[in-house]
Amino acid sequence: MLTQRNAALFSLVAFVLGSAIALTASYGTRLGSWAYATGLEILLPGFVLGVIGVALGGLWLARALKINDSAGWKFGAAGLAGSLLLAGIPLNQARLYFVSPPIHDISTDPEYPPPFIALLPLRAGAQNGPEYDGMKLVQYEGRETHTAAAQKKAYPDIKPYVALLNPSQDPAIHPDKVLFWRAFERAKDAGWDIVYFDEKEGRIEAVNTSFWFGLKQDISIRVKLAGRIGAKLDIRAKSRTGQNDMGATAELVRDYIKSLK
Repeated sequence: MLTQRNAALFSLVAFVLGSAIALTASYGTRLGSWAYATGLEILLPGFVLGVIGVALGGLWLARALKINDSAGWKFGAAGLAGSLLLAGIPLNQARLYFVSPPIHDISTDPEYPPPFIALLPLRAGAQNGPEYDGMKLVQYEGRETHTAAAQKKAYPDIKPYVALLNPSQDPAIHPDKVLFWRAFERAKDAGWDIVYFDEKEGRIEAVNTSFWFGLKQDISIRVKLAGRIGAKLDIRAKSRTGQNDMGATAELVRDYIKSLK
């Protein structure tokens, strides 16, 4: 039977070993040593060790509370807290996978989505093509629907951003240019790699790289006048890999639009 100290120590060991495997899976994928799917396979033993760490840490905590024995508490507390993160993050991603629509291409303007132009060479060989997936059929909530319809149902708040930037109708102020440079700065603030921008075209193209696995999301932003005093911004983002991004691309678009306000 495990002693209190050993339960705490083994929980910490499971967390440390699991974390090493998870980091290997993540950064190996980020560095291009293997494909994303392979990275997930490598991650699986790390997740299992996280579950074991939670079980052992939970056993240590239950005993500590029951018999008032906190032997190895530093190991137990660290092992339990770390293992909860190690196992909890993949479990939450799995939950998001099942509740999110199986899409990875988000646009504020499904009818006329901002295209990828400068980004096309960078997307060569990507699993997902550069074309807009709006009319692609997917299964969502038990029925077949188009990607654009699934987006509208799952993320109804994702809409074009419109700002009134020249209420005094000052001829020296150009609302589209004001919004364009605001959009440019917010893209830089988001940490995106800006590949192309042109004020006259009102177009910005950029790439977002995820922290853990280095997954790429390509982004196209379009800014144009909206009447005499306003400007409108549309944004489209698409993952290069995978079919169900678990809402990550929608969250990227949502956060960016919020940053403009």
